Amino acid sequence: METAVLISLIVAILSPLVYAVMNIYDKYVIAHKVKNPLNYAFMAGLVQLVFGIIGALFLDWSGITFQAILFPAVAGILLGLAVPFYYLVLETEDASQVIGLIYMYPLIVALLSFIFLNEVLSLISYFGVALILVGVLMISFRMNKISKRVILLMILIMIILSGLTEFIIKIATDNIPETNGIVINFIFLGLTTSSVLIWKVRFDFIQEISNLKWACAGESLTLLGMTTLYVAMKNLPATIVSSVAATQPLFVLILERIMHCSFGKMCKDHFFLPKLIPISLIVIGVIILYATGI
Repeated sequence: METAVLISLIVAILSPLVYAVMNIYDKYVIAHKVKNPLNYAFMAGLVQLVFGIIGALFLDWSGITFQAILFPAVAGILLGLAVPFYYLVLETEDASQVIGLIYMYPLIVALLSFIFLNEVLSLISYFGVALILVGVLMISFRMNKISKRVILLMILIMIILSGLTEFIIKIATDNIPETNGIVINFIFLGLTTSSVLIWKVRFDFIQEISNLKWACAGESLTLLGMTTLYVAMKNLPATIVSSVAATQPLFVLILERIMHCSFGKMCKDHFFLPKLIPISLIVIGVIILYATGI
């Protein structure tokens, strides 16, 4: 196996863990530190924008075409549109339930990759993908735990936007260096998040300024997660990267349980054992996928 592919493989495995830490961190901040999640999301968007601009100042942009910039920019816009829904849903729902449902999006990535990138895996590999997605569904479809139908609609929107984002990131890695793509993605993520929410910012926003340190730490995790995603996508099929990312609900579930026992007010659904079967399906699916798909 080539060194570059091996690095991408390792990073693809680490990526869902990084994102899981980010999700639990965001849930903790929303549950324990923030008064208005949309005010906090607006502030997070400004931090994303500043991080992206600072990163861009240290990179070489010679030879980078408009077309190359377009793909990570679109990915950032799509992800930015999902941010308000993400914070609103985290305010009322368990992180494990939310993330579990969102991770149906590998179906979208697999379909788009098959149609537009001619990515075709073996039959047994697709069986592994199916096991992962069944496990995700079984973790998440304790539907009586979702408080409102509007929450399900928000999650559906996030599934679609997440699938489109990862597919476009895969295309971006074929047209622009990963570092340049990441900062462009982050700049447009911040621009979109702050622009969408500027009309929703309430007069008590000044009270959220004290949470700037939490936003900086949280967006540092977001930047790290996005970096792992770009590196993994560079040398691996998008279908595999997105499917392996579906192990994220497993990490979220474990971290959520630890944080709830340590700090409280992290989840409403305290039952862990009923989720062991779907967790096992996810693990088996990933093993099959890696054994046969790469």
